[in-house]
Amino acid sequence: MDMNDDRDDALAAPESSVYLVVNRQIIPLKKRVTRLGRQMENDIVFHEDFLSRFHAEIHYVEGKYILNDLDSTSGTFVNSRKINRCELNSGDLISLANVQIMFVNNNPVLAGKSKRMTQSLGGNKLSTPADNHE
Repeated sequence: MDMNDDRDDALAAPESSVYLVVNRQIIPLKKRVTRLGRQMENDIVFHEDFLSRFHAEIHYVEGKYILNDLDSTSGTFVNSRKINRCELNSGDLISLANVQIMFVNNNPVLAGKSKRMTQSLGGNKLSTPADNHE
C-alpha cells in the first residue's frame, strides 16, 4: 500500500468514530470514498445476489458523509426512502437491496446538535386519522 494513500485518507476523514454496523460487525470509515457492492474491488463486499456489482459509495466531503447510489438495479434507501444522493446522519438506516446497514457517527459535536434537534421535535403534535376531517 502506498504511504501517500494512507496520509490522504487520514486527512480526508479525521473522525475516527465513524462506522457502519452490518450484521453485528463494526466497519470503520477511514477513507475519503468507501465503495459498497458485490464486486471484489469494492471496499465492503456483500455476497448478495440482489446487490449490484458496484451498488453505492459513501464520500467524505467537507466534514459530511454523502451516500451516492451508483444506478443500482434494486436501489439505495435511507430510512426507508429511496435516494440517489443524500447526507448521512448518525443512526440512519441504509438499505441496499436486502442488506441493512446502520451509519454511526460518534463525533461529540454532531451528537450534541442531534440531541438538541431531537428534543425540539418532541413538542410537535402528530396528525392522527381523527384529525383529518373530510
